[in-house]
Amino acid sequence: SCDGIVEDLVESDPLLAGYYSVLANVNDVVAKGARPIGFINIISSGSSEVRRKVAQGIRNGLEKYGLKLLKGHTHPDTSYSAVDAAAIGVARNVLPSTAAKAGDSLVMAVDLVGRFGSKGWLKTFDSTTMKSSREVLDRLDSVIELAEKKLANAARDISGPGITGTIAMLCESSRVGARVDLESIPKPDVKLEDWLTTYPGIGFIISTKQPADCLHVFRSHKLAAETIGETTADREIWLSYGKHRALFFDLKCESVFGVARSKRS
Repeated sequence: SCDGIVEDLVESDPLLAGYYSVLANVNDVVAKGARPIGFINIISSGSSEVRRKVAQGIRNGLEKYGLKLLKGHTHPDTSYSAVDAAAIGVARNVLPSTAAKAGDSLVMAVDLVGRFGSKGWLKTFDSTTMKSSREVLDRLDSVIELAEKKLANAARDISGPGITGTIAMLCESSRVGARVDLESIPKPDVKLEDWLTTYPGIGFIISTKQPADCLHVFRSHKLAAETIGETTADREIWLSYGKHRALFFDLKCESVFGVARSKRS
């Protein structure tokens, strides 16, 4: 996995940006059913203080997730601030984000023990910094267990686009649609409109033909988990709340990733 942290977060909170450069990549790797083992990074900033704090955040993340730093690079002669990183992992059975099938159940799992916060446009739910490394890794092991037991067809970690955005990415990658019941989404004491666009410290969306087994695995690892909808063949993503229903994305003519639609779409 590789990922970059947005510049405004690097400048406003470089310590958190460094930590999230580890967290984001770890969650990406885990969503593939892999166990993270190594990390590389590039820190870019003309400010020595920003570089120092980003490096400390990365160190905190590496200690939290038990990763080895394989290579790091500092880029001080730059007009911008950024941290770009990648993590590698080892999987016995890879869980793709491209293999959801129409008729799959959509299951959401998330750690609700944490605290909500925001940095500018970015909303976060920190559920890792206050926990021990063992507690965090045990929660992440739930996805690896699903992959190794072949209980899920596809998965994505919930990241910057939030819950509904992550569902849309999973659907676009798999060329399916979805029906999502917003009332069934597990959430902390946070307004739903904020929660839907929040980046949780530990959160995943999976598609599966075996939802009961997946719920059992997630809950046994102390994650809140619910079936929140199902995938469809029409490539439209509909959200419902009570009696209200609205089209969120039409993937036949829209793209979450910004990829132009082909004539075959």
